[in-house]
Amino acid sequence: MILFPAIDLYEGHVVRLRRGDYGSLIDYGDDPVAQALAFAKTGCSWLHVVDLEGARAGEPRHLHLLPALVETGLSIQYGGGLRSGDALVAALRAGATRVMAGSLLVKNFDIASRLFERWGETIVAAVDIKEGKIAFGGWLEESDQKPEAFVDRLRKAGARYFLVTAVERDGTGLGPDLALYRSLLAAYPGIAVIAAGGISSIDDLIALHRAGLAGAVTGRALYEGTFDIAKALEELRKPC
Repeated sequence: MILFPAIDLYEGHVVRLRRGDYGSLIDYGDDPVAQALAFAKTGCSWLHVVDLEGARAGEPRHLHLLPALVETGLSIQYGGGLRSGDALVAALRAGATRVMAGSLLVKNFDIASRLFERWGETIVAAVDIKEGKIAFGGWLEESDQKPEAFVDRLRKAGARYFLVTAVERDGTGLGPDLALYRSLLAAYPGIAVIAAGGISSIDDLIALHRAGLAGAVTGRALYEGTFDIAKALEELRKPC
């Protein structure tokens, strides 16, 4: 299982939200590249980057930082404001290894098959769940689609990688929604699920690893020193 340290960006700063609330933004500094280097030095191989400002505005605002982030040696999983095919391509050309599509797939599902046929596993389907519904538009809007049905539609359209975020747990340290992830993997065993939301301890990561998750995203716990990244990576190298 891959550990994805998270860098959320707003006006060039590294920030975190609590439960998707922009009013609860916590600022962790104005040097995302230095933060990425710190993660790389601990042994991480990937970096999860979310352009929160872009997600709110509807178009990416931090693509200019991608080349410098790539220079750290980390593979970049990037999302936020990528609401068109052109925006996805722009992020890939700027250096992202994978790009996350969420609002684009919710609002323009008809293009999903073409996107996955063209880009395959380079595109991660972002499924954000808030109060049992699909959230999109920077978590400011909700769809009536049931999460399980949406995942199934995306799977049939060609998606394999899914970033599934429990929005109500995001930034809270309450632990991951294991029941949700186990349910999805049991229903659709061929998909690869990356968990996000509430992950705050090595025990959380071990539980997700044992449940068969492909990856786990954590941010606030790392910035506040809740657990040691190097020790976490060591645990994740062990067989389930």
